[in-house]
Amino acid sequence: MSVLTLQQAVRANPVLADVAERAWVSRRLLQRVAVHLPPLLRERVTAGPLEDGVWCLLAANPSVAAKVRQLAPVLLAAARSAGGEVQTLQVRVQGREAS
Repeated sequence: MSVLTLQQAVRANPVLADVAERAWVSRRLLQRVAVHLPPLLRERVTAGPLEDGVWCLLAANPSVAAKVRQLAPVLLAAARSAGGEVQTLQVRVQGREAS
């Protein structure tokens, strides 16, 4: 009996491989634009889904989300200049459906 690692299983499944790739791209994009976030906010924002030109950032709480929304034009421009194919930036509070 052969045991697959999680990474092997993800690579073997095209759908899972695509999801994993988009998650990696999203995290990498956040690393590149994080310089535009105030230092205290950087650890309170995580990369969310990136799909069809819509990039979602997840904020730890509503006040962080509000500040990130204020910075959305700067973050969007930085994401584009970093090579991200992003047309829209959404900000959601983790655990909520707010946009």
